[in-house]
Amino acid sequence: MITVKNVTKVYQSGDIKVDALKNIDLSINDGEIVVLLGPSGSGKSTLLNILSGLDSIDQGEIVINDQEISSLNQVERTKFRRNNLGFIFQQYNLLPSLTVFENIEIGAQLSKNPYEIKEIMNLVGIEAHINKYPYQLSGGEQQRVSIARAIVKKPNILFCDEPTGALDEETSKEVLSLIQRLNKDLKTTIVLITHNPSIAEIADKVITLNSGEIVNIKNQIKKKASLINWG
Repeated sequence: MITVKNVTKVYQSGDIKVDALKNIDLSINDGEIVVLLGPSGSGKSTLLNILSGLDSIDQGEIVINDQEISSLNQVERTKFRRNNLGFIFQQYNLLPSLTVFENIEIGAQLSKNPYEIKEIMNLVGIEAHINKYPYQLSGGEQQRVSIARAIVKKPNILFCDEPTGALDEETSKEVLSLIQRLNKDLKTTIVLITHNPSIAEIADKVITLNSGEIVNIKNQIKKKASLINWG
């Protein structure tokens, strides 16, 4: 479970201060799919970064599975991320000189108890591409490889930063369906940020942000990604 209490984040450049997050309170239950929704500049990326320990906070408390990560230093946060978290980004960040198997193997090497690489390749549907290089794959296939690399380390929580931002509608729905399947089959908690309200329909909980503040938290019955109305 993730618990956030009275969290504030301020960025400063010279004499200019920007309140990126203001007095944030929220909770995310184990096994949920949670979407952080909002326009550019709303604070959703900052919130994802502080939830995942990629950035520090100026005030408040963040507790993940009974560990207060907001009190950790940078080295300790790095160790926590390696042992507990996975990340998927809009850019696939695959190493072009490595095969699909080798790219996923990098993720496995970060874990003391990873899944079998071929098991995860089968789960995400890329077993036929095991010896291919990234340039030989479509965008959707490359994103599947990046998802496999993130999930093979057996993370408790998977953070997704606009994972379909570079994909067309059909491929986006395939990737979102895969994320839902990972949530169901592996019981992985998913935190996904987007500016697209249609994508929010795949979530158990939608947290809407604007100008660094939470303006709404909505629990809902999630839709299958294949059935959402694309905005």
